[in-house]
Amino acid sequence: MDYPHFNLSEFTCPCCGKAEITPELIQKLEDMYTYFENCVDGISAICITSGYRCNSYSPKAGGFTGDAHTCGIAADIVVRKADGTNYDSYAVASVAEKIGFTGIGRITDTATHVDVRNAYNYHNSFWHGNEMTGNDDIETWAEYLPKLKTESKYTAHIKVYIDDTLVCDKDMEV
Repeated sequence: MDYPHFNLSEFTCPCCGKAEITPELIQKLEDMYTYFENCVDGISAICITSGYRCNSYSPKAGGFTGDAHTCGIAADIVVRKADGTNYDSYAVASVAEKIGFTGIGRITDTATHVDVRNAYNYHNSFWHGNEMTGNDDIETWAEYLPKLKTESKYTAHIKVYIDDTLVCDKDMEV
């Protein structure tokens, strides 16, 4: 399947060369791209820093045998703004939550783990954590959600007549 902003090679394990990623993960990343595209600061890229990992490689990359990366349901990402700087991982985590990712973790100030775990493809169906602090019990990232661009507002001059009598004459934002 073709995706406009991602290539399967971005998710390849450096150890075995496989990229066994679920389409649901890539579709959610596409949804995230669209969300950031409509944010005040825009987007230039979602960089995949780690995608699929085989069981041999995952522990070397900071994960563990049988983790979400080895199941093909996870990616570690950095989201780049339109101006080339990176979004803070709190903002990325909050957008990931809004999009519907069920596994979300801050790795660094700008790197974020996202996954599409559920009761059928993983041993737990929800995880929000901060790997920088060790807090694995975060309920929500909602307070960090970046603002969307506001639509341009136009001023219209409105006149309302009833039986040839002017009853309203004012400017209104539409």
